[in-house]
Amino acid sequence: MRPTYITKNKDLITTVENLINEWHSSTEYIYINTSGSTGTPKSIKLKKKHMIASAEATGKFLQLKPGNTALLSMSPNTIGGTMMVIRSIVLGLNLVVTEVSSNPLADIGVHIDFAAMVPLQVKESLQKNKTELNELGTLIIGGGPINESLEQEILQLSPRVYHTYGMTETISHIALRSISNKDKFFKTLPHVQINSIESCLNITSEEIGVKDLQTNDIVEIIGSNRFIWLGRSDFAINSGGIKIIPSIVESILSRIIKENFISAGLNDETLGQKHVILVETNKDLNFSRDDFKVLENYKRPKEIYLLQSFVRTESGKVDRKKTIGLISNAKKQVL
Repeated sequence: MRPTYITKNKDLITTVENLINEWHSSTEYIYINTSGSTGTPKSIKLKKKHMIASAEATGKFLQLKPGNTALLSMSPNTIGGTMMVIRSIVLGLNLVVTEVSSNPLADIGVHIDFAAMVPLQVKESLQKNKTELNELGTLIIGGGPINESLEQEILQLSPRVYHTYGMTETISHIALRSISNKDKFFKTLPHVQINSIESCLNITSEEIGVKDLQTNDIVEIIGSNRFIWLGRSDFAINSGGIKIIPSIVESILSRIIKENFISAGLNDETLGQKHVILVETNKDLNFSRDDFKVLENYKRPKEIYLLQSFVRTESGKVDRKKTIGLISNAKKQVL
């Protein structure tokens, strides 16, 4: 498999070529770094046979065929980017490598059957390259939640679009949610068994070398192979005894706040944590408490912080901890 390079980024090309060579070497493992979005990044050793099983399961689920074109628009140093390369090798796909950017479909010039993006890339593509986005065959979106506003825009697209759930430890996604079918639940790949321990998802799959992997993802299990993702337990805000799940708040407020934003909790002597909103913007925005009346009164934010830019990981996820650490330089609004 020889990729087609649209990018002229020599470092990116070298990284992809090195990954291909490493895959074809005699070693049984590939080393991948975790994103670091929820903790300190670490290197994980993944067996090639498990990566093959993951690639084949995805190919079967999405009905990918040899000769289909696959777009690499994520860093090959992340599990999402690595697996796009590996899927292309294992499934016989024609890999097209473009620059890793927020607008990956700029200057593509070829039809793409299969692409993977993070929500930010989809949002930018909708604004700047909607025609090219609409011509994709199948699009999978991973790396973070998709708010209600973005999901409504995705529903207007022609491609089959799926939201994925997974992590480095599970060799990318182990479940997919069909946005095109308006599904609210994720459906696991056939090799995956799930259950809930203290409301958080537990994963087992012999085929990919995972046994009793306990996550911090709060879920509602539906039958043996479906679940609804509710949010991260480590992001949950306890404000005066009230539990606030940022992902739920973010989905609701996406109808009101069009800029990128996150819901977060800051230490507070009275409440334990106070609910705040951080908005990524260069504009001088002004909010009032009435703007948030779509939320129950006790869940409305106490403060708004305007930041010029959020901190992101290499995979495009917002690094919440580092972003929250920037609020001393932000413009603050008390509601």
